[in-house]
Amino acid sequence: MYLDLNAASISIKRCLSGDTDEASRLYSELLPLMIAFLKNLGASSEESETLAREMMCDCLVGTPTRQALISKYHGRSLISTWLSTIARNRYYDFLRRKRGEHALATRLLMSSTDEDRFDAKVTQDETLLEALRLALRRAFDSIAATDKVLLHLVHGHNVDQRILAKILRWSDTKMSRHLSALRSELKAQVELSLMSSESGTDPRWEDIIEVCGRMVEPL
Repeated sequence: MYLDLNAASISIKRCLSGDTDEASRLYSELLPLMIAFLKNLGASSEESETLAREMMCDCLVGTPTRQALISKYHGRSLISTWLSTIARNRYYDFLRRKRGEHALATRLLMSSTDEDRFDAKVTQDETLLEALRLALRRAFDSIAATDKVLLHLVHGHNVDQRILAKILRWSDTKMSRHLSALRSELKAQVELSLMSSESGTDPRWEDIIEVCGRMVEPL
């Protein structure tokens, strides 16, 4: 079932040659199998469908700069088995990213509610505020203009990052990883700038979050 090795080889050659009807047929035939496979791994119905559709598109449809992943299939196993391996890896990547985002949200929540962790004299110090303003300007000046726009749209205007991914013809996974990398880069740049500040301030990252939380005007 789901294509023997010979039939799969013929089908894939047709897909890679630009046969959209064959690609659509293969997509329709194998998508339900991938959704069921992901559900068996523990993914929710919504997660299974989203991950399976994204994976199948990456496998069957290339871009101007990247060939379809199906080009890497060499017929050593059933196509359904080969796709299941990719689906499993995508799901595990998704779980790792989800755990990381949950841990970050928990840390931020704790830092905003645990008043004993902050020194009011430090967080309300105008010297620290001025150093933070300068550090943020330097951090944002260090990234590309397009990345500034992405961050502004996502965090300033609450634009769904999936919409931006479609505009740029990126996968949702690529957009999520790119934004996460940008946030990490900005954090590192701000911390580095503050530690090297002439003001002599060397605050913890929690202090910075507290300062931002207390502000009523933009930096």
